[in-house]
Amino acid sequence: MAIKHMEVLSVQKILTLPLNIPDYQRPYKWSTKHVNQLIDDILNHRTKSCYRLGTVVLHQHKENDKSSPDIVDGQQRLLTLTLICAVLDEGNEIFSPTLLEHHFTSPVSIENLKHNTQIIQERFIGLKQDEKQQLLTFVLKRCELIEVMLDNLNEAFQFFDSQNSRGKALAPHDLLKAYHLREMMDSTEQNERLHHVELWEQGVNPDDESTNLHTIMGDFLFRLRRWVEGDYGIQFSRHNIEVFKGINLDSTHYAYAESMLALDYAVEAFNADPIRKWDKQIKPYPFQVDQVMINGKRFFEYIQHYIAMHYKLFGSEQALLKLFLANHTTYKGNTRKGDSYVKNLFMCSIMHYYDKFGDIELEKVAKICYRWSYFLRLNLQRIGMESIDNHARGLHHQSIFRVINKAIHPQQVLNFTPPSSDEKFKNASGVVDSIKIMTNGENNG
Repeated sequence: MAIKHMEVLSVQKILTLPLNIPDYQRPYKWSTKHVNQLIDDILNHRTKSCYRLGTVVLHQHKENDKSSPDIVDGQQRLLTLTLICAVLDEGNEIFSPTLLEHHFTSPVSIENLKHNTQIIQERFIGLKQDEKQQLLTFVLKRCELIEVMLDNLNEAFQFFDSQNSRGKALAPHDLLKAYHLREMMDSTEQNERLHHVELWEQGVNPDDESTNLHTIMGDFLFRLRRWVEGDYGIQFSRHNIEVFKGINLDSTHYAYAESMLALDYAVEAFNADPIRKWDKQIKPYPFQVDQVMINGKRFFEYIQHYIAMHYKLFGSEQALLKLFLANHTTYKGNTRKGDSYVKNLFMCSIMHYYDKFGDIELEKVAKICYRWSYFLRLNLQRIGMESIDNHARGLHHQSIFRVINKAIHPQQVLNFTPPSSDEKFKNASGVVDSIKIMTNGENNG
């Protein structure tokens, strides 16, 4: 591993470095709990001759050793330490951390920086001026950080991933954001990367919780990509983010990637045609949910594509299946945990079908997916994600995901017969009624 150096530095020496927060970093998100924990650590150990506050991983660009090092790990702690020092030094201007000069564009970061500054001010409001100066001296000169400087970005992230850092752990979508932004570094302009980061952050905190990025990735895309292959799909975590990693078309020369490269080139060429400036027609990449992931900007486009699809199917006022959901998934008891799992299973199956065949025969297929999914509600008294996972993978009955995956025409899905229900448990009469209506409708047809 290309570690340039590893040394213990005082907080003052770290914060006076010309540090840079790169585009791929997540916003500043430390909560009140994390800020108070750091302040408590400082106050509880201020009589010590020195106190270690953790590790900071930095990346120094090879091509210019005098450039500002990028913060790979430790951004949250460094920004909080900067705020603490700024509050303690207020009015004296003895110390000027370089991060105070950083231009933040994320509304999330800006809001949290303001909020946490207020928290810090409230914590120190009872201190006299000389007490603030003593505490500032302790933080700057006797609190220490282990600085790890690397000159290879991928190795810097490998080192970061191997550490058990304190504070707010990175969620799987945070890790993937950083990974795919790194993949874009040599092939895209900064403005394009910032555009994808902005869309990503909007997806993290949308107005509608059901369409947030965490939900779409964890409850739909992760499960779909796993279930189509018959694999475990219960929980999306940082331990299985490989599901959303694939190939870099610029550096991959495998035979199977040639068609993907050709398609990628065709889409780019179409959109770059000068006539597109006139007719304003843009050709999106034709994603398939279970395709080999294309690293970099296509990953971000892939996520946005399926957020939009979910909204079109279920979320908007004119959603294709909004009325279907209202009629068949809002029965008495539908808010139970197990029922929410079944509803998610049903919606996943619909997304898989729509992804492949669009709205052709969508209403008819929705009835089949409903009967297949809600079979569990009528045959199990208690439903956990293990039961959902087994059903989706086809361990006990044929999986609708496999049927859709193998189908060449919609009729092959329409020919699928879901397992019949014995109606063992009368705890979802609304489901019984819906399935009877659907079955009678098919028989009459």
